[in-house]
Amino acid sequence: MRKGNPRIAVVGAGIIGASVAWHLTRAGAAVTVLERSATASSGATGSSYGWVGTGSMLPGDSPSRFAMIRDALPEFARLANALGPLPIAARGALVWSGTDAETDAFITQQREAGIGIELLDGAGITALEPHLKAPALAAWVPGDVALEPALLTAQLLASAQASGARVAFDQEVSAIETRNGRVTRVVTAEGSHAVDAVVLANAASAVPLAARLDIHLPVHEAPAVLLEFDALPGRLHHLLCAADHEVRPRLGGGLLVAADMPVEGDAGLDRLARQCMADTQALLTAPAGLVVRSVRAVQRPLTSTGMPVQGFLPGVEGLYAAIAHPGVMLAPWLGRLAAEALIAA
Repeated sequence: MRKGNPRIAVVGAGIIGASVAWHLTRAGAAVTVLERSATASSGATGSSYGWVGTGSMLPGDSPSRFAMIRDALPEFARLANALGPLPIAARGALVWSGTDAETDAFITQQREAGIGIELLDGAGITALEPHLKAPALAAWVPGDVALEPALLTAQLLASAQASGARVAFDQEVSAIETRNGRVTRVVTAEGSHAVDAVVLANAASAVPLAARLDIHLPVHEAPAVLLEFDALPGRLHHLLCAADHEVRPRLGGGLLVAADMPVEGDAGLDRLARQCMADTQALLTAPAGLVVRSVRAVQRPLTSTGMPVQGFLPGVEGLYAAIAHPGVMLAPWLGRLAAEALIAA
């Protein structure tokens, strides 16, 4: 790869692509971000719940994946030191299961995995959330935060542009050209760009691009739903995971709820919205003034192993992939690793 300021195209302007672009620009690369939509965060990032932390996970479900996420989370402090304050809507998570024994077992697993976590009784819970119908016991995870993914993506892209990166929208990449086994150009409807390397950070859309180069990416999509509610201010202050019902405050007001896609698909979204509204209100001691603002079904990019597709791809020199779920949690870490690998190549 050309030394000094290699020309690198980042495909995708979601949170992972934005992080990769920011890290590469700071490392001295000449970066062009190519996004097929008219705006950033138009895919999974724009409909991500934004829970950054381990409080929604059981370490025992996948110890290696849990350890990776745990070890990646300190990257957010590094990011904040360089970027300034991050768009955080809430700090700290309250988590409880269907029974006190299950909550206690969850806390034990988290502590054994090295997570700072506390067991709170009803009085301790009420001190944090005065409007909550407090369970007898809950886990308090002070290090978890609710982050606004689209705002962080915009923050990263703006900083990258200020340092010289180019961000081009309505630019769907139709092909990656190679010569003698290495990347040479990316092709869009607007023309082509000479490059020294390409980063595929466009989730499942990377699959057909890689396939044209005879590379199989083990990435597929699975649906989920994000629901936004208007609400009276001050009803909730932290992330909540109440026996699998996840709800958090939004920056600027209102609440977000994450849910699984109903079995009947889009036809079940209205019923799901009513159920999520009822479940959220049932957590509170007083009316919350809940009104549905939006219900969005989104496709999450998943990998066959649960671990990121990250690194140089075989057979084509200069072709790199950065695809993962949860992308929001892993984006700062993946961006740093990509920049280190590509600049050193």
